[in-house]
Amino acid sequence: KSKLMEQCILLSMSQYTQGLLGEKYGNIRIPGEVEASEFEMILDAAIEAKLETKLLEEWYCRDENSVPAAYYLRPKSEMLKSNKNAMQPSANSENEKKWQEISVEIKKIFKAAVKLLHEKGKMKYSQAKRYLFSAIEDEFDFALGKQTPAFLKKCVCYIRKIANIERFVKIPEMGKYTDITGTEPRIIRDPEAQEKLIKLRDEFIPTIVASSNLRVYTSVTHCDMKLGYSQEIENHYIEGLGKQFYEDMIDIIQATVQQNFDTETDTLYDEILQHSSLCKTYASFYEYKCESLNIVHKYILPSKTGPINPLIVYGGPCTGKTLLLAEIAKKVKSYS
Repeated sequence: KSKLMEQCILLSMSQYTQGLLGEKYGNIRIPGEVEASEFEMILDAAIEAKLETKLLEEWYCRDENSVPAAYYLRPKSEMLKSNKNAMQPSANSENEKKWQEISVEIKKIFKAAVKLLHEKGKMKYSQAKRYLFSAIEDEFDFALGKQTPAFLKKCVCYIRKIANIERFVKIPEMGKYTDITGTEPRIIRDPEAQEKLIKLRDEFIPTIVASSNLRVYTSVTHCDMKLGYSQEIENHYIEGLGKQFYEDMIDIIQATVQQNFDTETDTLYDEILQHSSLCKTYASFYEYKCESLNIVHKYILPSKTGPINPLIVYGGPCTGKTLLLAEIAKKVKSYS
């Protein structure tokens, strides 16, 4: 995701970043690609620590064609071949369970070996954190910690805290909202993940705020005494978040346009014209018909009831997002 965000920043002059941080720090990632020299150093450290390295050797393959040479994580579909029909739900469930067990062991090997290397001074902190931090911390570090104050003016961060969450960790559904560890009857909040979350939320983000105009909103949710973090509470939070997000986006867009619309040579103005031209070109190619068009049409129509929440058009590359918006732009004046 960090690479994707980097591409967005490079290719667009009107980018912004939205950060959502709750009570869950998340799992340490398994790297999909590791430079050969670094991987072999980690492998040696794991052997030195008397760890079983069979999983690393099986699941990572060396690619000599890569420059520099690198080890790549093999596809799950290749490694978890089942005798059962792969299309059967039972086979998928069995493979997923097996992968969860394997991934936990791989993470343990990386974590122990990298900590050893860092303690011995053989690996820098900037390298080690890739194997010790969750994806969410990596993304916050890239999106907020490595950007300029001018960029951070167009960023917004929403922090959600859940009051007395420790009281409800034994409720099965709470695993979606916080990091838990242990087994029945002793299920507790993961202390290591909690420590890292507090450092990210209460130290890293305030430091960024102190040196920039980053917008940060913190809300505290109170759980139902019996149900914990119920669906009703979740819906209430999402509704409030949607309203605040809508207001912030309007403010950021207006401030950006006002700041950059002074001259026709401005890069943002050029980009707007390019998108407008592309939109018109695409709209002339097709008579676009799909259910999504009706959904957006209904959204645009004036409504006097209910909150106005953002409408997000999403999809993978070449799935028709730009074409859909081009068709809407062509017809929007006729909507009533």
